[in-house]
Amino acid sequence: MMNGAPNTLRLGTGPDPIELVRHWPEQRSLASLISARGGSSLSRWSILAEPRRHRAWTGNDPHLVESLDELAAEQSLDPVDDPAVPPFRGGNLLLLRYELGRALEPSAGLGPIRNPTIPVAQSVECPTALAHDRETDCWWLVGDLTDPGNLRGLLQLKQCQPAPPSLEALEAGLSDEAYSSLVRKTVEYIEAGDLFQANISRRFTAAARLENRMQRRQLAAGLLRESGAWFGGVLEVPLEAGETTIISLSPELFLQLDPITRRVRSRPIKGTLPAGHDPDVLKHSDKDAAELAMIVDLMRNDLGRISERGSIRVETARTIEEHPGVIHGVGEVCGTLSAGVGMGALLKATFPPGSITGAPKIRAMQVIDEFEQSPRGPYCGAIGYSSRCGRLALDVSIRTVELIPETTAGVPGATHLLRYGSGCGIVAQSNPDSEALESSTKAALLASFIREQCSSITKEQRLGQLPESPDSRARACASS
Repeated sequence: MMNGAPNTLRLGTGPDPIELVRHWPEQRSLASLISARGGSSLSRWSILAEPRRHRAWTGNDPHLVESLDELAAEQSLDPVDDPAVPPFRGGNLLLLRYELGRALEPSAGLGPIRNPTIPVAQSVECPTALAHDRETDCWWLVGDLTDPGNLRGLLQLKQCQPAPPSLEALEAGLSDEAYSSLVRKTVEYIEAGDLFQANISRRFTAAARLENRMQRRQLAAGLLRESGAWFGGVLEVPLEAGETTIISLSPELFLQLDPITRRVRSRPIKGTLPAGHDPDVLKHSDKDAAELAMIVDLMRNDLGRISERGSIRVETARTIEEHPGVIHGVGEVCGTLSAGVGMGALLKATFPPGSITGAPKIRAMQVIDEFEQSPRGPYCGAIGYSSRCGRLALDVSIRTVELIPETTAGVPGATHLLRYGSGCGIVAQSNPDSEALESSTKAALLASFIREQCSSITKEQRLGQLPESPDSRARACASS
């Protein structure tokens, strides 16, 4: 096959990338970014790789910004101005937890970072990867074309169907009444002139019986398929508790950098309606329009701090987009980065994303720290890539599922804590009961996706009375 650019090799057609997630060999770790639904230039490319090296940074690292700059500076390929060429040509996939913002701006919290041993940023090095183009349904090999791990051979994997994972009932960490109370307190702060907007969230958890990687990937693949996420992904990352699986189902672009023009763009989302409602209801909502206008202005300010003077443009003040299960209001802001600005400085100026913090950002983060009693983690952080050709893309991880193994005597077991978050932008016009309903609606959408992929278990079964799960099919997958 003809190369489209250095370090790329066109392979032809193959399985859908979501199915490759499902059938990726169990003995091989997976790092992936998945465009689960086509139809937009923003959701064209998927990347799947077996990571070769993991790196992590905690919030007390005094050289955090420099380390992020050095990570992105590992650029050894010239960028190519051709949308038909994969934007990722080897490099790093990135997981940035919300708490990275506290590390970059210590005044944004009211106390020390919770769980300081948990990394605020992680990277997985992927010298070779498979890239899939939804527009042409074509697979590419990118990076090291000697393909030492024979990634291209994975396109001929035999399909298999492991036993479905089992799931306990989902529980909210805060009741609707308790969440409404936080909304009221936030509105009081706004009326007192403390801030204009804050994004307040709550956690939802369940116990899940996941015997092996194949079951975790089956759950991830099903969620990607159901959600149709433009910025999906599955990252298997090492933590003290054992391998944690992060599943991104995001529709929102945080940052996208073109290394040729140095143009960076952000597409904040504010305002949500369940699918099936009239989009004009959202379009004509003054409250939702005000939310988005504030965040667009915030992103203009953030990007303006590290962009060339006069280069900031609001490309789209507000448009209405339909995604599976939801309707959103979206804006778009662009700027041209000043010379010498690296990834560390870019993130220091913009992270966490404005759409999941509020305005002014630092005061909003302080309110979040006061009201939310557990770390957000990957939720409301960012997941994406830094390519060796200089391209950078990060999502806003607003729909993110964590699968965290529970340990016994330090040994990870089959039972996992499934955790995700759901929040709303609170402004002066916010109605506490309506915001609680919106938070529940967002959570219910994800919960419905999860239940589609799982059978149910009870707490008694989780505590040791589960029959042994049939995983012979999963073992067969692992050996293929």
